[in-house]
Order: sequence, then structure tokens, then C-alpha cells
Amino acid sequence: MTKVINRMIAVLFLVMALLLVLLTNWKVSWYWTALALLGAILHIWLSVRPERGTEEVESKAFEQSVLPHTAITELVLLNEEGTRIASWNLYGKTGLVIGRDVGENHVSVDLNDVTYASMISVEHAVLNYSGDSWYIEDISEKNGVSVEKRDGKKYKLSYGKPCKLERGDIIFIALTRLQIL
Repeated sequence: MTKVINRMIAVLFLVMALLLVLLTNWKVSWYWTALALLGAILHIWLSVRPERGTEEVESKAFEQSVLPHTAITELVLLNEEGTRIASWNLYGKTGLVIGRDVGENHVSVDLNDVTYASMISVEHAVLNYSGDSWYIEDISEKNGVSVEKRDGKKYKLSYGKPCKLERGDIIFIALTRLQIL
């Protein structure tokens, strides 16, 4: 967008310089014509140069595109047989609220249509990304949150105490299963 604006300003400066040359005495207006031409050159240069920090952003994007195999990038809703029903992309996010969207609130992971929705609070749990790891925290005192680790052990979370997640862990929001991939 700024490149387009710079091009438009450059065109205006060129028109101004042309009008100064055609409609005024050259000996009197040479200074203003030169300033208009310099302004046009500056804005043309601003419109063609790469934006500041583009190279750094592109290199970071390349580094991040090669994720380790243990990186968590997706949250998957599973049915009773373990089949994927829905999924949410976690890549680039720093936090998600899990619950039921009932109109007056907004949750990132809406479980309003699952079988056990009546057991899920409006804002039941929160996923937070911190220090290269994802954590889940129970923010509802009603039906609880459990995490089944990859080794098969299941842990019930204490209210307000975050639990570090690893790829493959299964989160139980009431009786609804969400897997971290």
C-alpha cells in the first residue's frame, strides 16, 4: 500500500515540475522545479526499494517453515473411536480459549456441537504458548480438564494450574477428547 502511495506522490511531483516548466519563467522557477524533480525521484526510489525488514522477515519465515517433528501445530477433535472430527491450526498462535460459543462470548475452539456439550463450560480451558511450549489450564471449576500423556497415564488438572503439553497428548474437556499434534 505504501508503495502505491509513493508512486502517486511521485506522479504528482512530476506533474508539478512539468507545470512549473511550462507555465512559469524558467529563470524564476528553476529552484522549485528542481525541488519537485528531487521529490519525484525520492518517491520513485521509495516505491521500488524493498520494505524495511523484509529480508529478516523472509529468513525467519524460512527458518520457521522447517519445523522439528516434535513441534505442535494442530489441535484435533476426536470422536469415541478416535476418528478426527474437526481440527484447529495452532501455528503462529499464542493462545486459544476452549469452550462453547453462546453468543455473548467468543471462543477459539467451539465445542458447542459435541456430544457432551452440556458438560462443557462457556469458557472451560485455555491453551497458552510460552517458551516454545504449549500449556493447558483449567479455567472452569465445573467439570474439569484431564490430560492423557503419550505413555497412557491420565492426569486431572487442578483449577488454575497449567500443564505442559507434548505432541500426541490427549486433552479431555469434560468427556470430549482433543489431541495435540
